[in-house]
Amino acid sequence: MGFERTIIKFLQLNATTGWISFFQAVTLLGSYLGFAVCFLILFPRSKGLLISMTMTFVLGSLFNHLLKSIIARPRPFESYEDIKNYGDESGYSMPSGHSLCAAIFATHLIVYVHLLTKNKWTRVLATISISLLAGLVAFSRMVLGVHYLTDTLVGMGMGVLISSVAIIATTVAIHGLARRYYDKN
Repeated sequence: MGFERTIIKFLQLNATTGWISFFQAVTLLGSYLGFAVCFLILFPRSKGLLISMTMTFVLGSLFNHLLKSIIARPRPFESYEDIKNYGDESGYSMPSGHSLCAAIFATHLIVYVHLLTKNKWTRVLATISISLLAGLVAFSRMVLGVHYLTDTLVGMGMGVLISSVAIIATTVAIHGLARRYYDKN
């Protein structure tokens, strides 16, 4: 954990009010606000993807809370008095719920973009942009002193994994329902 403390100390070294304010705003994208934004983007076009994202968000949040209580890792600012809590957080650290949610949103948005367009460059640029935004949310959690690097990596990995399973399950379910409908008619 020494290298993770060093990372956070480096990120907080000479942090200005603007630097902290920027990352406090970025971190909101991994919260309920991020869910609301994704909901508004996906709702008009893809009900199946929206249902998948909602289920994933709820299940991911529950799984995250369960893991936090099992692992019970203190937050960086609780373990080291030289790390500041700019995120006004409490509770356990591992895994990062904001990183998990950002990964859920990113995974679903990337799938949405791939369904929406066939243009290779649009897909590539959207995938890179959305992934960078999710990574920025995870980065913000370290800047704010509320998570270690491994917390954010585990959260993001869980988000991508849970999302992928949910998208596949939703796709299989939708195709199964459609097949039954067409077989009857």
